[in-house]
Amino acid sequence: MKIKLPSIILFLTLFLLGCTQRDEKPNVLFIMMDDLGYGQFGVYNDTLTINGFNPLFAHLEDSLYGYSKAQALEFTKLAIPTLTTLVEHGVLFTKAYTSSSLCSPSRLGIATATQQNRWGVYNLEDCESHGLVTGSHLAEKFQQSGYRTAHIGKWHLGKHNEKIIPDILERHGINEKLNRQKIREQYPDVYKEIENSGYLGSVTRQQNPLNNGFDYYYGYNYWASQFYNSTLVWENFKHAGKQEGYNTDVFTDKAMNFMKERVDQNEPFYVQLHYHAVHDSLEPKAPDLYLKRFNSESFRLNNFYAHMYGVDYNINRIVDFLKNKGIYENTIIVFTSDNGAMAAGSYNGDKIGSPLPGNAPFSGHKGNYYQGGFRVPLFIHWPKGIRTSGTMGNMVSTLDIMPTLLEATGLGTLDSLDGKSLLPVLKGQFNEKPHDYLVWSGIHSSAWGYLIEKSTKTHSTEREFAPPAWVIIKDDYLLRFTGKLEPGIYLDHMEGRESIIALYDIKNDPAELNNLADDMPEKVNELSRHYFEESNSFLPPVQWNPEKWKELKKSNSLFN
Repeated sequence: MKIKLPSIILFLTLFLLGCTQRDEKPNVLFIMMDDLGYGQFGVYNDTLTINGFNPLFAHLEDSLYGYSKAQALEFTKLAIPTLTTLVEHGVLFTKAYTSSSLCSPSRLGIATATQQNRWGVYNLEDCESHGLVTGSHLAEKFQQSGYRTAHIGKWHLGKHNEKIIPDILERHGINEKLNRQKIREQYPDVYKEIENSGYLGSVTRQQNPLNNGFDYYYGYNYWASQFYNSTLVWENFKHAGKQEGYNTDVFTDKAMNFMKERVDQNEPFYVQLHYHAVHDSLEPKAPDLYLKRFNSESFRLNNFYAHMYGVDYNINRIVDFLKNKGIYENTIIVFTSDNGAMAAGSYNGDKIGSPLPGNAPFSGHKGNYYQGGFRVPLFIHWPKGIRTSGTMGNMVSTLDIMPTLLEATGLGTLDSLDGKSLLPVLKGQFNEKPHDYLVWSGIHSSAWGYLIEKSTKTHSTEREFAPPAWVIIKDDYLLRFTGKLEPGIYLDHMEGRESIIALYDIKNDPAELNNLADDMPEKVNELSRHYFEESNSFLPPVQWNPEKWKELKKSNSLFN
């Protein structure tokens, strides 16, 4: 059969137009690690020395594990060869903050580009009880615009499926209402069945990723998942059974399979690859492929950075895939962490947290509002779209990630969001100032790191007594209000302590050692006014102790 020439021309025109349209629509890969500290991400460490490590954290590590601090610093770079290359050809943000020092609230902020305090979310329990509001996850905008979307890995944005446990109890003829601890004590075999059911990683149907902007889901709705043989993982709406293999590898496989299918079908993709690494606890041995890269005398040090290198190695697999498919140049890669490192010496007996440098040069760790708790790594890589590679030193937030991706892909953004698009920065405007200031409020806890050593409580109990805090950062100044300390909780304040106000020049004093509040009352009043104006719209907490929240509200009486 002969084909008429005009038909051939029309076919070729439509084919080439389709290819051009795909080329013009960037693909997106959003990578997030769990509890990766600023100091553990070696691209920031060109000027960091071991003298910049937190003294208490360094002392605890010395007394318990005794590894070389110099090797710890060296390993921060040795673990990330692929990521370092991506940074060198992208935009690195050196003053990036999450919206919370805890994972679930931070992830809610990222997903919605909305300061989660506006939802009444201040701690983990608030987010786990509240979770996503239908229609608020900005991934929906990608899905509605023709992108195929996937979430792989940690979700932690909603309620568990509470029908699972009663159904199991009913099958065993148990009619009592029992919490999980009582079930574990009285019916250990039934408790094992609950564990194997995937309950801890489950999410309600309403808050499942498939009902919040995603076409495919493979992950877990919990604070952590086992590195091997996990029973917490779900695929779409079904429990995935026991996960075979090392989860960093498995999550990458799932993401690559999804991306391959999209490329083969000429569809743009938006993929969230949110790894479990390097969340506590890292006692499980990393695969030999990754562990053999590190040769210190400390298994603790080698193993942590081996898990980290596992992420880098897998990202290299993705980069090779993107290049082989010819879509590397027009794929936006974002990389960040949900909060600061869970830097710990000893940690509740069975968990040890992560090693040096932790969050150096900043003080604190996950769970509190010293900078180490919520200042994080962040970079964006996009060969076709980034005009000039470089470093951005002005303050940005992980709330800015989704607005940036939406605008970069031509989908637009909303002025009403707390997050702002960083597209001007990607286009070379490194002096851009997306935020005049940023604010935070929530629990100021020692539970998730080395500061627990200064408490009479444990990881499991300290957070109940932890004071509330709010923070504002504007230019190079951080102002923090910290609420009252109860007697008998903290070793350096055994008689208790009234609330305090602290002001720091974080450019010249990143470790927050010199409180300038008494010397700069005008700066204190200026920043506090901004905080109270901004926080007027924050809702009461969903679960957190309301008295703690009220203490934050009443703190305005302390300022002129």
